[in-house]
Amino acid sequence: MSEVPHRLAVGIVGVWLAAQAIALVRGLSPLPPPLGAHMPWRMFSDPSPIDRTLTAEGRAADGTWVTIPLERYFRHTRGATGERAYEFSAIVFEPGHLAERHAFARWLAARMAEDGQPVDKVRLVRRWRDLRDGSTGVATIGQYPVGDG
Repeated sequence: MSEVPHRLAVGIVGVWLAAQAIALVRGLSPLPPPLGAHMPWRMFSDPSPIDRTLTAEGRAADGTWVTIPLERYFRHTRGATGERAYEFSAIVFEPGHLAERHAFARWLAARMAEDGQPVDKVRLVRRWRDLRDGSTGVATIGQYPVGDG
């Protein structure tokens, strides 16, 4: 009877070690996703020397641009960092993904309408700061018509 718990414990530890080894090999292999990936512990640090953030603005009925409070709509962060999910999204920052960004803009407009501030267009803006030399930059990712909000 004492052999069964021992074998079970060894099996559980073996499965855990195998999963860790697979994650390490997958992070070290220079293959395209999903075969290759970032190191599994990357979520606990920010190795990039560039601090980038996403801001969203909505055009109100009077034509002025109002800030969309992304921090209020997205509370979860990446691991122990303060980075929100939208700040490292490949769909938002990488080329292509126009339909997905438009859907994201419609979702933001719906949240704004629920908050009593309808918008008819959403503008996504990327801001960055190079931590090495302090230089900054701003680029508009796109403007997406969303109807009446």
